[in-house]
Order: sequence, then C-alpha cells, then structure tokens
Amino acid sequence: MLAPVAAGIAAGIIGFLPLFISLRLARRSTSLSAMSAGLYGLAVSLIVVAVALIVCAMVARDVVLPFGVAEIVALIVSTSAYVVYKNVLAKRKK
Repeated sequence: MLAPVAAGIAAGIIGFLPLFISLRLARRSTSLSAMSAGLYGLAVSLIVVAVALIVCAMVARDVVLPFGVAEIVALIVSTSAYVVYKNVLAKRKK
C-alpha cells in the first residue's frame, strides 16, 4: 500500500512541473496575454496527471484509489505551497 502512495506523490509532483514553469513565465510579464501561458500550463499539468492515472488503472487496477488520491493531494499541496510562498513569504523578505 505504501508503493502506490509514493508513486502517486511522485506523479503529482511531476504533474506540477508544467504548471510551475508556466506560472513562472506568467508572473514575469505584466500583460494579460501571459495569462494564457498559465492556462496552457494548467491544461498540460492536468493531462500529465490524467495520463498517469490511466496508466495506473491499466497496470494495477487494485491500487488506483490510493494512487489517485495521493496524486491529486500532492498536486494540490505543491501548487498551494508555491502560491503561498510566492505571494506571502517572498514578500516578507523585501
């Protein structure tokens, strides 16, 4: 039971990477057209998460639930930690 959870956490963090890259690019620009990069990153991130979940369902159907829950929780926690760091903690240093 520990292996699917660890794999789900890894897949969730890997799924966060496209979103992380697009958010970094979108935050550097002041125009609204950079927001589309953030939406593209979100779409790619969700596709990565969905593909990992489908692969898990095809390979090991009995561990889909713990894998999927760990994957989504890891994606949400990593995104929340990044947003809190960029909007709250990084502004205190200035």
